[in-house]
Amino acid sequence: MIKNPKPMHPGAVLNEIYMKEMNLNQSQLAEKCGCSPRKINEIVNGKRAVSPEFAIILEDVLGTTAEMWVRIQAEYDLWIARSKVA
Repeated sequence: MIKNPKPMHPGAVLNEIYMKEMNLNQSQLAEKCGCSPRKINEIVNGKRAVSPEFAIILEDVLGTTAEMWVRIQAEYDLWIARSKVA
């Protein structure tokens, strides 16, 4: 079986690609999303998942698709689950 590399947590994608590109810090993104800075911090640091509901908010705020965020989260979760049974 081919070992796939660990996929990026959606928080890393959010931080490394979108927040840096848009020159947003965590507090600014939290304000745009209508959530607490703590929530953004936990997502960015990989301590919290991107829920489908939050994916819809990111879709609106960042001009992405909710499906993209849900897919990234699912790929990450599946990799974690497989690593636990391997």
